[in-house]
Amino acid sequence: MKLISIILFIFLTSISTNAQAQITMDVGSQSSNWGSTNSVNVVDPATIGKKKVEMISYSDIDGSPYYNPKWSKAFLYLKNGNLVKIDRVKLNMFTNEVDYMNNNNIEMVLEAFNFKKIIIMKQDDTSHIAAIFESFPDMTDASKGEAFYRVLNGGSVQLYVLDKTILKTGAYDPLLGRDPKSFYTKKFYALTNAGAFSPLKILDRNTILPLVKSHQADEDWLDGSHNKLKTEKEVIAFFEFFNLKKN
Repeated sequence: MKLISIILFIFLTSISTNAQAQITMDVGSQSSNWGSTNSVNVVDPATIGKKKVEMISYSDIDGSPYYNPKWSKAFLYLKNGNLVKIDRVKLNMFTNEVDYMNNNNIEMVLEAFNFKKIIIMKQDDTSHIAAIFESFPDMTDASKGEAFYRVLNGGSVQLYVLDKTILKTGAYDPLLGRDPKSFYTKKFYALTNAGAFSPLKILDRNTILPLVKSHQADEDWLDGSHNKLKTEKEVIAFFEFFNLKKN
């Protein structure tokens, strides 16, 4: 399969600063133009997934369970090797499912374990990528199978974030006549080293350096850069240095 390089800009936020990170990814044989798929075997969306059945009504819950609350175009790379190109997709970070509209305008769902990679395009410019996700075991609950982890950098050592949506139920509100419910997001981090997946309990040197098999030169670089590996921005900067050194 012919591989092309796509530049992805993701805005990373921290408590005090916003940083823009650049990721170069090999994403398969489609171009960054939504209208082009070259020779990829593009599967009809109607042939996958199952019809959506709502187990709970989101209308009574504050917030949204979706990474992208509005429908977005997306490339879905399935583990069987097929590519599905869909005009209307939403990632449900609460159920670990992809919601999508098939060619008959029927809302369907497909679970995370079916996917290798998902590329969501920007809503206002479908020639540019909004985010890339890959599927790995749900580190918050093994019984839930796999979940969608957002890719934060390219290279052989990569940082991922699971933007996990959690449902919170409050005390009974007599004015509402029900227990108020709301969605909130909590971040969980993981890394891969040459494809090996490792959940991270926290971001710090003691956790990360053994997993990447660092050397003294790496610690010297961290010291010289005043980098404690405590934030997304710091870990991404180190991985960019680390991956460049390995090449």
